[in-house]
Amino acid sequence: MREFGSEQPAIILPDCYFDSLKELGREITYLRSGRESLLYVSCNCKPGKEATILFPAYCCWSMSTPFEKSGWNIVYYRLNEDLTVDEAYLEELLMSCKPDAILAMNFYGSASTRSAIAKVKAFDEGITVIEDFSHCTFSIKHVFDEHVDYYVSSIRKSVGVCDGAMILSKTKMNPTYIQAEVNDFSDRRAVAQKMKVRYSFSKDQVSKQFFLGEIRDCEVVLNDFTVVRPMSEKAKKILAQINGEEIAYARRENMKHLWTLLGGKVKMVPGLERSFDGAPFSLPILVENRDEFQHKLAQNGIYAPVIWPICYEARKVCPVSAYVSDNMLSIPIDQRYDWDDMEDIAKNIIDLL
Repeated sequence: MREFGSEQPAIILPDCYFDSLKELGREITYLRSGRESLLYVSCNCKPGKEATILFPAYCCWSMSTPFEKSGWNIVYYRLNEDLTVDEAYLEELLMSCKPDAILAMNFYGSASTRSAIAKVKAFDEGITVIEDFSHCTFSIKHVFDEHVDYYVSSIRKSVGVCDGAMILSKTKMNPTYIQAEVNDFSDRRAVAQKMKVRYSFSKDQVSKQFFLGEIRDCEVVLNDFTVVRPMSEKAKKILAQINGEEIAYARRENMKHLWTLLGGKVKMVPGLERSFDGAPFSLPILVENRDEFQHKLAQNGIYAPVIWPICYEARKVCPVSAYVSDNMLSIPIDQRYDWDDMEDIAKNIIDLL
């Protein structure tokens, strides 16, 4: 039951979460977007013209495109049903491809990469390991692996910043690749986000169409990226107000509650309970007629994105990734929501199924 008019909750002050990541002993670089961060990493660690990088078959085009732009040869590796690395297949690629780098990802905070990365470094210590920790932004201290050379996260996926991504690197990076800040992008995004907040009170459809248009236009700007831009000062000020511990707590509790409510009633990616001691990203469910079901959820006010459509080469390599790409919806469990919201979301999903 929702409660109205009860005692005010305590004021939760910032805990300097992002600043505290200096404890990990890495150089921290803040940039405008995750894809530009990967472009920056790809330029910094490319050893030569014929460089090869291994990529998980289940990945977004915005992860692979930065490396394609830098001239890397991309070879996809298989994943298991719980989205951990198929290590037997990985070992075959290490022998046959002799890669210069590998990109790993702890999907939804429940698919550890530690064992696979250990195998890579045991095979060749010189292979550069890059890990996208966008799904573990608030549990990086929990999953941190010293063998990873570059950690990259798109902060926009976890916090309501107008722009933002970060890199945790073992070695100093070359700042000459970073261009000047462009304020127009962050200013437009900030205005659109502010209007979205006001929409939650007013439900003004005119303003909704405007801020949705602005958000889409800004995504087009990011999609056409050719250079690397720094994070805006506006976004950095927002990050300074973040309380990472409270965000992680909300994500854990929402995840556990929704996972329990949906257990046995809807198919999920296996192993999600492994994220319960971290800060889960979302709850991925697997449904037939995915696009139709997504539309029905949206009609009930639940916006569950597709993460992600994958390319033909990746589909050919990994049937698991192809299936997840075709059938998965990402159900929100983040800090914007609470216990009652999880109850409502679960009820809608079960009723629609």
